[in-house]
Amino acid sequence: MIEGVTANVPEVSPPRVLSVLTRLRAASVLMRDGEAYLRGHGLSQTQFLALMMIMREPERTSLSAVEIATRLDVSKPVLSKVLASLIDKGLIAPAAKQPADRRQKQLCLTAEGTRRFADILPGYFRILHAADL
Repeated sequence: MIEGVTANVPEVSPPRVLSVLTRLRAASVLMRDGEAYLRGHGLSQTQFLALMMIMREPERTSLSAVEIATRLDVSKPVLSKVLASLIDKGLIAPAAKQPADRRQKQLCLTAEGTRRFADILPGYFRILHAADL
C-alpha cells in the first residue's frame, strides 16, 4: 500500500515511510499505556513530568514555573493549571527559600510528592522498558 501512495513522490523511500509509521504507532501505544498507568495513580502525563522536572535536578530542590514550562515545552497557562492541581493534591508547594524576584516563585515537591513520585516511577520505567520502538 505504501508503494502505491508514495509513487508520485520519487524522493520518498516506501520502506522508510513504513518504518516511521510503524514507530509512530508503537509510540502512540506507549503514550496510551503510560497515560493509563499514570491516570491509575491520579496523575496526568504533564503532572507527572512536572514532578520529574523538579526531582531530576541534582543540585537543586526547586524550580520556577517558567523553568518547568520551558523544560516541558508547554504554555504558561497550561502549566499554571497543572501546578495548581499538584498543589491541590499536596504534591508540590512553594519552596521555603524564595528568590528576591517574587515573580520567579520556586516550587518543590512535598514529602507526599516525593513519596508518590518514588512509588510511581518504577512502574512507569517498566512501561518504557517494555516499549517496542
